[in-house]
Amino acid sequence: MEKGDEAALTDYRIQAPNAVDAHPTDEHFLPLHVAYGAAGEGARGRALHRSFTLGNLSMASYAFG
Repeated sequence: MEKGDEAALTDYRIQAPNAVDAHPTDEHFLPLHVAYGAAGEGARGRALHRSFTLGNLSMASYAFG
């Protein structure tokens, strides 16, 4: 998100070592892709908040521009 690397985001299941464990199905992760796409071409994400609940549940939030 922060690098604006669309190819890596599209290929996250292969590039992220634990993506399948963290997101066995896509429905909770795809809205992030929608928000990123809605920001337009060349958008980059800026982390507004980063934390985890229960050890592995991300509470990250991003702004796009």
